[in-house]
Amino acid sequence: MKKEEWIKGEISKWRSEGVVDGTTADALLARYKAAESRIGWGAIVAGSFGSLLIGLGVIALFAANWNYLGRAERAIVAIAPLLACGGAAVAAKARGWRTMALWEPLGILWFVSTIAAACLVAQTYNVGGKVPDLVLFVAALTLPVVWITRSVVAMSAWPALAFVYAAFGYNWWYGADASTIVNALLMLAASIPAYVAFLLRHPPRMTLVWCQIVMGFVYSFGMACMLANYFDCSVQTGILVFWGCAVLVLGVGAAFRLPVWPMAAIITASLAATPSVSPKVHLSIYAASLVLAVVTTAYGIVKRRLSFMNIGSTLLLYLILAKFFMSEVDFTVKGIVLIAAGAALAALNVVLFRTKRRA
Repeated sequence: MKKEEWIKGEISKWRSEGVVDGTTADALLARYKAAESRIGWGAIVAGSFGSLLIGLGVIALFAANWNYLGRAERAIVAIAPLLACGGAAVAAKARGWRTMALWEPLGILWFVSTIAAACLVAQTYNVGGKVPDLVLFVAALTLPVVWITRSVVAMSAWPALAFVYAAFGYNWWYGADASTIVNALLMLAASIPAYVAFLLRHPPRMTLVWCQIVMGFVYSFGMACMLANYFDCSVQTGILVFWGCAVLVLGVGAAFRLPVWPMAAIITASLAATPSVSPKVHLSIYAASLVLAVVTTAYGIVKRRLSFMNIGSTLLLYLILAKFFMSEVDFTVKGIVLIAAGAALAALNVVLFRTKRRA
């Protein structure tokens, strides 16, 4: 028996037994029917991939015939897909369509069309300027697309413009320019309202999880990489930068109950902690890494969260074993210790898994 048939049968049984009245039964059936008619994750992925192919195909078609068009024709051809996507968005808003199967492909196509139109028009009319200025202009044009469509792909791709802006804005002769990095951080912050609006839409679970994973790492690991590389931080300072970004994402994730963001923050902080075993890194940084590993492991055990426990215990074993293997102890002893550590981690997983199942 299919799941939907079983649920309908159960609701009918509840009505006949007097567990629920007719109004409640009808409301349950209507709610289930709405959930049943919801377009699945596969349709969203297929539509998104199709939109991406369409966008790339249109660009290829224009590129093949570009030399045969005059300036005015080039501008019209470049802007036409952008205007078409905008018109489709207006029509969808007017009709109240909210399904991700529409807005995700439309967001991708609109995003690609906007970038292509900006670059093609600039090339057609030989608009002067520097690459960072063009990136900033494209970011300003595509930001409304991200806000309106709340497309996962568009929201995930848009912060890349901030990283590109920072990369091209770096002065290789005179070093870091604080104004450039501030502008890049403001660009990242500008994408947050679209992400919040996306969450308020209550998207399908797989879409929600995927977007949280991508954006969590963008705001933690990506932002930390940009800051550390831009200011040419030392290993110790770089670790602190990564931890600072991880704490920021962890706090926001905990405050707004984003279940994936704390995980992204912990992974980012743990990855940053791995260089602390180097003799060149101050002992206090290594001690802080140990504290991070112990606290993460303890949290995973207390809350019965296998993922946190494994991240914390793996980091703890790495920090201890890395120092141990740097010593002059015989390789036989090192091998025995390594086997014992692996066995202990496996046993801890089994015990915690059984405890979780009994709860």
